Amino acid sequence: MAKKKATIDDLAKITKAGFDAVDKRFDAVDKKFDAVDKRFATVDKKFEAVDKRFGEMEYNLKSYLDDRLADLKGDIIAVIKGDRERDRAFKVKLLAIIRRNKLAKTNELKLLSELIR
Repeated sequence: MAKKKATIDDLAKITKAGFDAVDKRFDAVDKKFDAVDKRFATVDKKFEAVDKRFGEMEYNLKSYLDDRLADLKGDIIAVIKGDRERDRAFKVKLLAIIRRNKLAKTNELKLLSELIR
């Protein structure tokens, strides 16, 4: 059997058939990328929703912490004020006992009473 020589038209047909097959494959790949792009768009929307929720949670947490710290600050101030009042009352009673029992001179009592203020 003799081999037929390929002509330029034959080579052109083979080349066109090859390019057509490659184009079909590229079209299929392109469709897959379109599907992936749509999925990424969906994921982006979900992340936006998550970002929004985290922003709200962060705001709520900051508000809660601000309120809690204000409450604790008030509690601490009340304790300190109570301690100061008890300390002053103790000093006043001690000075009264010293005065009543005449354990100090008048100028010393005056100095002690000035320290109580």
